[in-house]
Amino acid sequence: MSQRKSPRNDAIFHISTGRDKAGLDVKYIDSLKGRGVFTMMHFTKGEFVLEYRGELINFLESNRRHRIYHNNMKGFIFSFIWHGKLWTIDAERDDGTLGRLVNDEHINPNCKMKRIIVEGKPHLCLFALRDITPGEEVTYHYGYADCPWRSKVRMLLLVAILDK
Repeated sequence: MSQRKSPRNDAIFHISTGRDKAGLDVKYIDSLKGRGVFTMMHFTKGEFVLEYRGELINFLESNRRHRIYHNNMKGFIFSFIWHGKLWTIDAERDDGTLGRLVNDEHINPNCKMKRIIVEGKPHLCLFALRDITPGEEVTYHYGYADCPWRSKVRMLLLVAILDK
């Protein structure tokens, strides 16, 4: 009988192989959200779900790219502090992995982003905040309040209420 990997070791394994975990699928949601990642199997609280992969770049390069990217591409940039400096994972280039497609949910996310260091390099990984059932969309809180799609959702809800 094989021993089950710890969530951290599971993350390190998937980081090392460069592959997403089985049991995840991409589906189109709507024109506001676009695509999202959905579970096809049960994930338990604390379990590694997937890695947000992309190119690790420094603050200056991140600013340069932020100025030249079309607004749609700016959603694939994830910045974080590491060793007292601002770093960015740029996932603009679609490499076929799913982390870049996980959507924001600021009220009730089912995952949390954590930094894992492998061979001296930071990797951003999502871990389940609670049990996630098959068919659920994988979500996490992006960490900032001024997401443009939240304003659009509020506006659409307001229009729907006023139309009644």
